[in-house]
Amino acid sequence: MSTFHPLGRVVGDFDPDLLGDPVNELLPFRNCKTVSDARAILRERVEEDVAAIVDMVADADAFDVIELMRMREFPIAADPRLAPPGGASLPVEIVAAVLLARPSRKPDPTPREDTRPHEVISDLHERCVRLARIASYRQLTEGQLSGEPLGRLASEYQGAVLNIRNLQYDHIRDEHDRRLFDKSASSELMQTHLGYGYRDLSAVRSAMNEISAERMTRLRDETGNLLMAHQHLDPKGLSREVIEQFTSGIIPLLFLPADRSVITPADVSGVSGLNIATAKKILNSFAQQFDGSESPGNRVFDLLMGNNPFLTRPLMSDGHENFALTSSEIGIDVLRRIFERALPPNSSDVRRYDQKVRQPLSEELANKYLSIILGTPAFREGYHYLAPKAGVSTDELGPDSVTLRQSANEVEGDALFVIDDVAVIVEVKGKSIADQARRGDVRRLKRDLKATLGDGARQATRIRELIETNHGVWENKTTWLDLSGIREVRSIVVVLDDIGPLGTNLADLQHAGLLPEDRPPLVLSLHDLAVIAEIGERPSEFLLYLRRRTDSLVTTYYRALDELDLYMRFLAADLYIAEDPDKVRSAHPTAPPAAKRERSRHEQSAVGTMVSDNCVELTAWMNRDKLPQDEDIVKPSMNAQSEILKLVDQLSNARKPGWFRCGADLLAL
Repeated sequence: MSTFHPLGRVVGDFDPDLLGDPVNELLPFRNCKTVSDARAILRERVEEDVAAIVDMVADADAFDVIELMRMREFPIAADPRLAPPGGASLPVEIVAAVLLARPSRKPDPTPREDTRPHEVISDLHERCVRLARIASYRQLTEGQLSGEPLGRLASEYQGAVLNIRNLQYDHIRDEHDRRLFDKSASSELMQTHLGYGYRDLSAVRSAMNEISAERMTRLRDETGNLLMAHQHLDPKGLSREVIEQFTSGIIPLLFLPADRSVITPADVSGVSGLNIATAKKILNSFAQQFDGSESPGNRVFDLLMGNNPFLTRPLMSDGHENFALTSSEIGIDVLRRIFERALPPNSSDVRRYDQKVRQPLSEELANKYLSIILGTPAFREGYHYLAPKAGVSTDELGPDSVTLRQSANEVEGDALFVIDDVAVIVEVKGKSIADQARRGDVRRLKRDLKATLGDGARQATRIRELIETNHGVWENKTTWLDLSGIREVRSIVVVLDDIGPLGTNLADLQHAGLLPEDRPPLVLSLHDLAVIAEIGERPSEFLLYLRRRTDSLVTTYYRALDELDLYMRFLAADLYIAEDPDKVRSAHPTAPPAAKRERSRHEQSAVGTMVSDNCVELTAWMNRDKLPQDEDIVKPSMNAQSEILKLVDQLSNARKPGWFRCGADLLAL
């Protein structure tokens, strides 16, 4: 059984300011005995801070406040060399939740031009970030109190859903969405159940970006040109006309930006070419309105408990065809969930979408990316083979079996790759994690994981055991597939969802009985598989990664919220735990006695490790087309001695027997 190890270090980029005052903020949770105790602490802090937020923005236009918060949290011109923007979305959403509890956009009679909302933005930020931290402490406390094997993982997943946005690189996400929705079967279903198509949504999103960028650029240039034209003059000598012209530009740019940020259906129609009715329908489908039906404290508490409406409806509407953006762009990373939620449960439309679009495309893309990574097409795709019936031993299905009709059932596998003397089994799961599980419902999370990761692992383990035991499989009752040349078998479960910590922390899944204790499959999202296909340089690198992630002490000692952080740590040659020399000698009695330095090396590396952001270099490379041409962006690559890499490449090119595993062994040095 896998064991858990307390975190002893954090590796990667980490902002210490996010810690706030951990001692005083964590102390109240120390004495919690029940889940209700932890929630009461969060509730008390929410009510206190929300009351202060309400007072600070009482006279302000809600759209002014939201755009000022966006300017505080997001850079005006995002640097594509940095992580995808979105990590600061939660403060904007907390303030938006408070404002939506109003009966209208600006119920206070104070003239808008007399308000000064920009003066409170820093305080709003600090209060919201503190609430986000306390919500995270509540999640972790509940995870510990739950007593469930998946309690900790459920709390980490809930925290990731709450705090992290837009983890996918744009060109990969857009390609996947296009392949899913810009085809006849899914397009017809979108029109039926959402009232618009994928191209319509894309046009609206692009138009909103273009409108916002044009307005910001125009105001910036107008005010900047005025400053440059009069930089040598005494401000007291400026004409009234110049002062008024500068004021008319700088106020909507930096102080009262609602007029600049508001977008109407007519604006979108003018840029996109869509008719106004279609633009309005799409904007309304992603919008929330001011209604005053619930207290601001309840709204914020529900949001921090995981009921975040801004994930699927990031727009605010004043009911008069004026829309303002809060955090993410419309449809980013959530279009599939919105669409699948709109399909009637257990209907023919669900089956049509799953059988005609979602599952076939998931399998096609997974095979495409793995073919690139491994340098060879799949040996079998969508194949059938015979598996033992319940109660039948695997070895009864050997090449000489004469009882296949009584002892075996025909089953299906998604893909099988054979590279030299290594087999890589691939199972693909397209089903999404339910909203209840995303909000921290441990039982629902376990059920969903059992139906996806657990089912995929069971299927992969079944054929792995057949290959290892019988050195081949029956493709049907008359055809034997000889795989006697296979010396190593690995497996991967690929999922369409971006599941973050649910896929990275394999030891938790083993502890919960969802993955086998021996060589569990690597769990990868299609997005992460696509990234590895773009930057991976050698098939042997990926084999070594499979070994490190699924068949080493890394599985139990390393934790991460994102698989790509682990992969980048691997490329840096820093994803490794030295084996316990005493256990090695116990397993191999002829080995020499363990040396003191070997024990020391094991003790120093066998430390619970949280891997934070390691993707700065990767992000720069993936966004290189958005950077100036003179920027020298280096592709991430394996950190190994050049002589070793040259030797591995020579082995790969020669394709002599054993080259694949030998290459991974050499890179492991």
